[in-house]
Amino acid sequence: MAIANQEMIRDNNRRLVLEYIVNNPPISRAALAKELHLTKATISNIVQELMDQNLVAEIGSAQTALGRKPILMEFQKKCGYAFSIDVHPRQIITLTSDLKGEDCHLREYPFREEDCLLELLRRIIKETIPRCQDAPYGIVGISIGIYGVVRDNEIIFTPYYPLPEPHLGKILAEEFGIPVTVENESNLSVLGESAFHYNYKNMIHLNIHDGVGMGILIDEQLYKGRDGYAGEFGHTILFPDGKPCPCGNNGCFELYASERAILNEYAARTHQDSVTIDSFLRAYQEQKPEALEMMDLFVKYMSIGINNIINTFNIDLIVLNSSFSNYIPDINRRIVAYLARHQNRDCRIIPSKLQDTSGLMGGIRLGTEHFLDIKHLKIRVPFSDNLR
Repeated sequence: MAIANQEMIRDNNRRLVLEYIVNNPPISRAALAKELHLTKATISNIVQELMDQNLVAEIGSAQTALGRKPILMEFQKKCGYAFSIDVHPRQIITLTSDLKGEDCHLREYPFREEDCLLELLRRIIKETIPRCQDAPYGIVGISIGIYGVVRDNEIIFTPYYPLPEPHLGKILAEEFGIPVTVENESNLSVLGESAFHYNYKNMIHLNIHDGVGMGILIDEQLYKGRDGYAGEFGHTILFPDGKPCPCGNNGCFELYASERAILNEYAARTHQDSVTIDSFLRAYQEQKPEALEMMDLFVKYMSIGINNIINTFNIDLIVLNSSFSNYIPDINRRIVAYLARHQNRDCRIIPSKLQDTSGLMGGIRLGTEHFLDIKHLKIRVPFSDNLR
């Protein structure tokens, strides 16, 4: 029992040291001992182990006026690659990066309803592995973002494409010998925004695209509920006797407030078969009456939804990720103004920094954290408006 306890303490100390080095570079051994309240001997032993594993490297001496110059260290972010995959209803987007979300490479692949997702992912992974063999550890983890419900790495429900093989993560992990995490794309998005931009313990990320998804972070932990259904905000009811939804209910929020819903309604009102987001945004900028009316509806519906979220969660921050709010700054201001008239709770509502890559960067975070066995990847981004 004593040996087991010693091993547990050592593993925890290693985790603390590595996480601090990753999140606070560059840093010296003395500074680590001071910040983590560990002995210098403990720090030296752990650091040597991390250096032997090619995870940490010395990068030179700090400049000091007196005494011995401390040797600085930093995380070897290029020791491996994280691979993130976002499965959209009509395309698959992939991102490879080093283990701090830098040196990123995006690729896009078509995804049709008749395609077998498992076979397509097999081909994509086989194509990607050779490009990552220059790093000592190669690809250390794969993340797959799904539009739908995921429970314990098993896909339960996908409203906008046929339900794929539920255990595709396990199948791919066994086939390629690489850990594979399957997660809801909005959950990945809140992890991405939290790690790379907004340092809040309690925050919500709203993804408004084909549907409306919500990622929830409480005390820095992803909240998914008992069965993984937490955050399916798009399937809350806006109109009880409204349009039928693929989830089985009627009048779901995303049938009225998602980008897909707004564009479809605008196309119907302007007698077009379909409308792209770019053409709609141009019509809005040109002050076309139908486009203005649809944005009024979007602001109204989103304000109602966000009001309900604030009253339910009493959260610190809501990140709104939509092409409408990202490319029309006035939309976010109008939503905030609407909410100010109806409630007085203090909650920041801001546009996404990562936008379409938020879920991909959340996948990079997961891959890095799982490989390094750390709990919180926090990258300090040098933006003047970076919060806290």
